Amino acid sequence: MTHVEELELDFLRARLSAKWATFDEHVLPSNPAEMDFATAPPIQRAMERVVAKQQYGYSPRGSDSPAVLLAEAFARRMHDKFGWADADPSRVVIVNDLVQALMASVLAFSEPDQGVVLQVPAYPAFLGIVAQSGRRLVANRMIDTGSSYILDADDFVAITTSDVKVLLLCLPQNPTGRVFGKSELAPLIQHAIDNDMVIVSDEIHADLMLDGRVHVPLAKMFPEAGDRTITLYSATKSFNIPGLRTAIMHFGSAILQERFTAKIPPFLLGTPAVPGYFATLAAWEEAGNWCDHLVEVLARNRDHMHGRFAAELPEIKIYTPEATYLLWLDCAGLPTSGVPYENFLEQAQVAGGDGRNFGAGYDRFVRLNFASSRTILDEKIDRIVRTVRANQ
Repeated sequence: MTHVEELELDFLRARLSAKWATFDEHVLPSNPAEMDFATAPPIQRAMERVVAKQQYGYSPRGSDSPAVLLAEAFARRMHDKFGWADADPSRVVIVNDLVQALMASVLAFSEPDQGVVLQVPAYPAFLGIVAQSGRRLVANRMIDTGSSYILDADDFVAITTSDVKVLLLCLPQNPTGRVFGKSELAPLIQHAIDNDMVIVSDEIHADLMLDGRVHVPLAKMFPEAGDRTITLYSATKSFNIPGLRTAIMHFGSAILQERFTAKIPPFLLGTPAVPGYFATLAAWEEAGNWCDHLVEVLARNRDHMHGRFAAELPEIKIYTPEATYLLWLDCAGLPTSGVPYENFLEQAQVAGGDGRNFGAGYDRFVRLNFASSRTILDEKIDRIVRTVRANQ
């Protein structure tokens, strides 16, 4: 099995990604969703070939173009890894990133002031897309059990009026790390069908299922909703290549794709650069063992962080993720005043994800990223523990 290489602090700071360049050198960033591991060797080799051949020109077109190869690779991956046989390369649109795909979908299938429904707490980009597109946010607040979140189907049905045209789903869910099963999702999907909503399923974290869980694409789980479902997928999160900006939109029917193209012409979307195509192909076709090992590392890191917080800061309520590398913390029980995100940043010098960005009412929450070396994780926890105890 291919080893996942941890990166040292000096190396991380020197590569100037947004995660490490946003704050000064005294701050340990734990946001955004970017990993502190070396690139998977097959992807690194693919990039070295691109550089060696100086493949910086336009992407070729035709039956053997990178775009066609990538669409076919997506369909194979859906079949081989997730058992979804109906993924069709002809219904794939390749875009630069999934935030672009989400915004394009909202613009294509709703009008200004119409509703877009999503679960909260939510990935901040979901909320930003609704606001920037001039649509009405319909927030389906999940039920907090104290250790996890569950979907509130009754609330979903009650708040989705006839002008709600789009359902945005995040599967697995960000920031809670929940993996929703068929019985939990079924009332929402049936209501979406009954009310003729378009379903946009962001499955970017599908490869990062922990504890032996297996992702099931929404369009496979609910084939009766397939013709109204857009599946979004990318290698950028699970293989840590967000800067190479390549992602997939899969339309569940030709009619759905035609409706999209009528509102969002291809020239508006653009296409990825050549390196993104080859990096994604290498990830999906050559780096499977690396990703399998990554998932094992992430599970151990999650358990380590959970154990330390439970032992040293039991005032923090921990929501153990079933997938992803993101830990959602309820810090309302801490014996400190102020906003926890700000306290962690200004006093502990740990930059997490600000709960206020994930929806109204989450100002006492912080999201932490555990895709780092154990040394970096322990230093973050040490700083948070020292800060809290010093302020008691």
